[in-house]
Amino acid sequence: MNKTFYFLIIFIFCFSFLNASAKEIKKPYNVPILVYHSFGPAHSKKESAMQKHYRVTEKVFEQQMKYLSDNGYHPITFYSYINSLKNNTELPEKAVILTFDDGWKTQYTYAVPILEKYHFTGTFFIISKNTNGSYMNWDNLKDLTTKGFEIASHTETHPMLTKLDAVKLKKEVEGSKKTLEDKLGIKVTTLAYPNYMQNETVRSAVKSAGYLGARGGWAKFKNSADHIYELTSQEVVNNPNPFSEKRVPDLP
Repeated sequence: MNKTFYFLIIFIFCFSFLNASAKEIKKPYNVPILVYHSFGPAHSKKESAMQKHYRVTEKVFEQQMKYLSDNGYHPITFYSYINSLKNNTELPEKAVILTFDDGWKTQYTYAVPILEKYHFTGTFFIISKNTNGSYMNWDNLKDLTTKGFEIASHTETHPMLTKLDAVKLKKEVEGSKKTLEDKLGIKVTTLAYPNYMQNETVRSAVKSAGYLGARGGWAKFKNSADHIYELTSQEVVNNPNPFSEKRVPDLP
């Protein structure tokens, strides 16, 4: 057999094998992690600029969820994303993560019924020592667990974790996890950093406390298993359709 022809056969075989393998490897999808806070009408006429910035009205939230539904997005829990990154499991096409910080009662009153209407799930990051008054109580949180929502930690008292000594840091991340698990009878596996503040020391404490992953704020890197304790996220503001206007840059 001619040597040139022989090498040509080998080249075609190798190219075909590599091409077939490449087709099986899907390009990583940087799942958007969206952050919500309070909902509903203004709490008072003296609403601060920060309160207004973080508050989404019921009407606008409905429009946002309708947009996600109409455009084929599939909300998943934060834990599901962590599990996918750690174990390389497949996610739904156009997955998106809806997260809700602090445990405001307005989330339960206004947001949850709309999530249920669209059969959407989400993750609620709870401050474990804030479970009365303007915040969801334990009955509200138990109801969320029965409805399939994820309950996760937002520490005990929402401090700047990077400012704490080792003893207080450990108490904030471990105490919140234990309280939520004991009160709700669930396993708490994820955490969101208050004010998005974290560093290597904080991440190490969170990992040591038994969390599988954590949500941070903004960064230039794309989310991956290498950054599982500082996954990036994007706040959503009171805009009927922030997604199509690219105000949430990770949402394709």
